[in-house]
Amino acid sequence: MREARTVSHSSDVALAVASASGKIGRRDAGAAADAPTLRDLALFAHVDEPTLRRLAVDAKVETYSDSAVIFRQGDPVASVVIVLSGHVKLLRTAPNGDETLVGIRGKGENVGDAPALGGETYGVSAEAVGAVSVVKLPAGRFARLLRESPALCAAMMQDARDKIGALISEIESLKALNADQRLARFILGLCPPGEDQCRFRLPYDKRLIAQQLGVKQETLSRAFAKLRDYGVRTETRDVRVESVSRLLAQCDDIGRGTRTAGGEPR
Repeated sequence: MREARTVSHSSDVALAVASASGKIGRRDAGAAADAPTLRDLALFAHVDEPTLRRLAVDAKVETYSDSAVIFRQGDPVASVVIVLSGHVKLLRTAPNGDETLVGIRGKGENVGDAPALGGETYGVSAEAVGAVSVVKLPAGRFARLLRESPALCAAMMQDARDKIGALISEIESLKALNADQRLARFILGLCPPGEDQCRFRLPYDKRLIAQQLGVKQETLSRAFAKLRDYGVRTETRDVRVESVSRLLAQCDDIGRGTRTAGGEPR
């Protein structure tokens, strides 16, 4: 795991206590108007106001530069970390030192598991992908409120169900889809809703996308090349999709017959 190039900017300019709306903001004047609120986060959309106010006490917003370590596998769970902007990658380190990409979390997503007891440690490491801003909620307070608030407990149970569902879909994709189909579905997931022709920028570099899709970089490059026949044009990280509906309709047929005898995408 690489050392953080820039650590967080919290401590003395950490978040102040919440207002009645669960608002969290820096102590410096003028920041309150732009401060995020816990209510803005999908995770807490249905949590009652008193619980939100208690959650926001001692909360901190921290910012990280690219590759900065937010926490390491094996560290004591000190806080619940939720992404406000940017992306965070989760890495699992094997005893021999090999790292595996476990997942990538984006805006509004919880990084790691919520603490339920005491003495837990992080099962993965979290590292910033580009510039990242997160809110950290103290683990002890969160664990107490988890026991006391049915709404917060229900929210975290739903979050766990969503993560399990996403993990099942990822396993299904790795086993049932070839590299071209995986990339097509990844691209479709980035297309703005309601637009048949669209342009957007990839959220992170292609090296990380290859890791996320479980393919080699050269395999990903070939998959991007094949998608040109289906109306997908790329230039570095900029993507143009000529017809989302066409890509969706043809997704199941993309790259048929490109698996090797052992089942590994070529």
